[in-house]
Amino acid sequence: MPNITGHVTVHGDKPAKNATVELHNSTGDHISQVVVDDQGAYRFHLAPGTWRLNVYDAHGHRGQAEFTLRDEDEHLDLDLEEPEGGH
Repeated sequence: MPNITGHVTVHGDKPAKNATVELHNSTGDHISQVVVDDQGAYRFHLAPGTWRLNVYDAHGHRGQAEFTLRDEDEHLDLDLEEPEGGH
């Protein structure tokens, strides 16, 4: 089974330390979640298919991405957006 790996950042270059990455299947069911490491890295070991990531941190930054995983490893980086009304 392939892996999806990547890094989560804030403002394009700062690792989003302690951000949570939620994994959802193609119908929106919550499957799993991980907390990124100090460099903002995450990893899931998955079956091929369509998946969605919802990412957030304690400061209200948010991000999401949908991807299709085939029979090989993929890399997907995400940059979190400011919370509504944030600066």
